[in-house]
Order: sequence, then structure tokens, then C-alpha cells
Amino acid sequence: MLVLVYLIDIALYILTSIAFYRLAKKAGLARIAWFAWVPVLNIVLQLKMIQKSAWWILILLVPIVNVIFFIIWQVKLCRAFGHSGANVWWILIPFVYNIIWIVWGFEKETQYVGFWA
Repeated sequence: MLVLVYLIDIALYILTSIAFYRLAKKAGLARIAWFAWVPVLNIVLQLKMIQKSAWWILILLVPIVNVIFFIIWQVKLCRAFGHSGANVWWILIPFVYNIIWIVWGFEKETQYVGFWA
């Protein structure tokens, strides 16, 4: 049973990495799209997609504040790809939230519209 959980987790990680790699290319960040494959750097990639400095990742070390800023960043990221910020509440169910990003990463209709959208 535990092996099955690990296999699902690995598959989800691979699919999410591919999706964010593709989304980074759509955002014009092909040079650093490989960040999608590296833990922690994938968060830096998301910050770059919303025009934030990589130094903002340090705020994740501050308890309580980290949750608030992570949600704000995810709302901005959703909007940067033309999706409603309301989708971010799926973050409370991480499996579903990953599936949403995987779908957006693979669908052709998802376009980068900018972080100010």
C-alpha cells in the first residue's frame, strides 16, 4: 500500500513539474524553466512568473505570514495565466490543486496574460 502511495506521489511530482515547465515557457521564462524540476527552485520560478524577486522565498520561513503570502502569490499566479483567483482555495486540498495546475499546463488555451491581470 505504501509503495502505491509513493508511486502516485512521484507521478504527481513529475506531471506537476512538466506542467510548470510548460507554463514557464508560456510566460517567457524558457531560460529558467528547468527550475520546475527542483524543489524550492520551483517556488522561485512561480515568484518570477508574478514578477517577484527570488528573495521573497525567505518570507516562507516566517510562521503564519508564510501561509498568507503563499496564498496571495497563488492568487496572482492564477490571474497571471488568465484564471480566476478563486481557484486558489483548492490549495486546501493539495491533490486537487496539483491536478488543476497540471491541466492548465497541458491545455493549449492557457496563456500567460501577465501578473497584473
